[in-house]
Amino acid sequence: MSRRQTIAVLAAVLVGGLCFGPVFGLRNLWLPVGAVCLITFVVTEICRHWLAAWRPILIVLGGLLAVTETVLRATTVAGLPTAASIRALGDGLTGWRLTLESTWPARPDPELVVFVPLLTLIACLLAIELLDRTPPLVALVPGLGVIGASQLYIAADGWSAVLIAAALGLIVVALLIPDNLEYRRIAPWVATGVVTVAAIVCGLVVSTIDPAGRTPYSLQKVQSATAPGVRQTSPLDELASRLSARERDEVVFKYTASTPVDRWRQVALDDFDGANWTTDHPFLRMGSEVGSDVTVPTSLESASVQLEDLDGPWLPSQLLPATVSGVTDPQVEPIGGTLMASGRPDDYQLTWRKPDIDAQYLLDAGIDGDVMNRLSDLPPVPPEIASIDPLRGKRATFATAIALEKYLRQHYTLAVGENLPTGYGWPQLKSFLLDEKPGGAQAETKQPGTSAQFAAAYVVLARLNGIPARLVVGFRAPAKPEADGYYTVRNSDAFAWPEVAVDGLGWWPLDPAEDAATGKTTVAGSIDDITSQARAAVPPVEKIKDPEVPPQTDRDGDTGRPILPPISLTAVFAVSAGLLLLWLVGVPLLKLVRSAQRRRRGGSAAVVGAWAEARDRLRAHGVPVTAGMTVRDLAEAAKELPETAGGLTRVAQAVDHALWSGGATTPEVQNDAWTGVRELRKALRGRPWVDRFQASLELRTLFTR
Repeated sequence: MSRRQTIAVLAAVLVGGLCFGPVFGLRNLWLPVGAVCLITFVVTEICRHWLAAWRPILIVLGGLLAVTETVLRATTVAGLPTAASIRALGDGLTGWRLTLESTWPARPDPELVVFVPLLTLIACLLAIELLDRTPPLVALVPGLGVIGASQLYIAADGWSAVLIAAALGLIVVALLIPDNLEYRRIAPWVATGVVTVAAIVCGLVVSTIDPAGRTPYSLQKVQSATAPGVRQTSPLDELASRLSARERDEVVFKYTASTPVDRWRQVALDDFDGANWTTDHPFLRMGSEVGSDVTVPTSLESASVQLEDLDGPWLPSQLLPATVSGVTDPQVEPIGGTLMASGRPDDYQLTWRKPDIDAQYLLDAGIDGDVMNRLSDLPPVPPEIASIDPLRGKRATFATAIALEKYLRQHYTLAVGENLPTGYGWPQLKSFLLDEKPGGAQAETKQPGTSAQFAAAYVVLARLNGIPARLVVGFRAPAKPEADGYYTVRNSDAFAWPEVAVDGLGWWPLDPAEDAATGKTTVAGSIDDITSQARAAVPPVEKIKDPEVPPQTDRDGDTGRPILPPISLTAVFAVSAGLLLLWLVGVPLLKLVRSAQRRRRGGSAAVVGAWAEARDRLRAHGVPVTAGMTVRDLAEAAKELPETAGGLTRVAQAVDHALWSGGATTPEVQNDAWTGVRELRKALRGRPWVDRFQASLELRTLFTR
């Protein structure tokens, strides 16, 4: 190998390492990744003349030293590695998973960042050894593999993809230019063209074929931060006690803010089972900043929060949190804007993004239909509630969302006093929406309900009319600060409200409970103020004009859009080879390694490992698997594969003995469990080869816990 080829393959690895820039920021990566590549080059050059047999070992030792000095310097003493450095390097092997459990850009903590230079070191070692033993193009595979790994985190697009593709093109040219000058005008370009076309074809195949015919897989979607072990009470369940006469005057928290705010949120809930409101969105470790999908301009606001009588993990937050400091291991649910911490801080600092819009924008806005499609379906709706038609068949827009809010304000009132109604399931909503009002059917009084019942009723009626809505629990913000400059939030400020998903704007809060009943003053220029202006301009529901329905589009029409989104060939060229290699080789290999690790566990853990192996094997073959499913439940779900029944029965017997008999888990029980797994594998080997091929490449089961 020539010096030029060495630089070329190491440059490919360097590009791959820097492709993790959107995850950690380039300023946190260029030094450790560059140092590893530089050390590899220096060692390779030294070993050209002597110590050639020691080259792999020297590359590994030099690379680990570079990682330690650039990322783990806090673990060194006088610049020398210590036992803590070795432990940190070992812990860094799991940094890839911890990074998936964080928002991006992630905090540049050493335990997270270290896996990138370690991955770079492995790629550098493989690239040099392959360059010395195989055709030059093969030595590019490690670098392309690192690029492919980075794309599983954040895929390159736009000018980033163009730059990556251009860099790889130059690297290929540098790698393939022959030393014989007679071919310098033809051979490099022919070779580059062949490689480029091959990469594009592979990329098109990878990007358009789902190996199991299921929803496209995303690594981060299945990751969540470790929540507190004790099940926490939902803030929605605490509303009634907060508003009781004994508790309502207690101070919950205080804050100072850069500008006045309307409300503080604790949790957003979008799933309803007929009795309870919950959410299943994963919590992520909060990175250095939380991104936002809002497309309108935003301004950055800030506040300093001092907790008083607020237990539990939920931290007061705003709609679009950006950063938080003063909290140990903060976690965030980005979709709901919910903040959580395993330990209660005394105070913390929060920044968030506030959309810079006016009332006219809201009046012209449509709802976000994509969000509506992603929301879980309502449980069977009582016919009495389903018959309520406040919007008279109008199409879903933000104007109709306001009209529904007005309907609840006009026909119902916020309950006050000592004996407040409780509950927010179907029975309570039926009573709230349909029972005869106090004073008789002809009375002019309004039916009273809690803010939770208002919010729940709004969300139900909104979804029945095609408006994406969710329920949020939090606190109203005081209109004025105390003498010490702090705004004081008490239990009496606790309430619930609905939010509607607005196209291009994200979630927007409403308040169907009458403001006058709360005595709250709207802050000028705030979200509530903008909503109030829009509310005043919305006409009665019968006068709201339906938006024009866009013409049906098809592939051949003049105004139609193609069925498939356009594919950027530059991005495909940049990531295709790495993705293809990782998929075809890495996935089956990792599954084999995981199976061996499960088998090596001792005692009941080995039996549980056999159960997990059987579950993952069947799930890869399309058998539906849910949380809490037992082995026998799985056998019932897999009844379309009767040949697997014998193996599952053997696994079930071993699981029962290991977990419930109270006796010791002997090696015989472990062997029985894994014998059942072998019988299951043998049964699955009788399936068509296409099904087996798809199952071997199935990604979902590879990252289940």
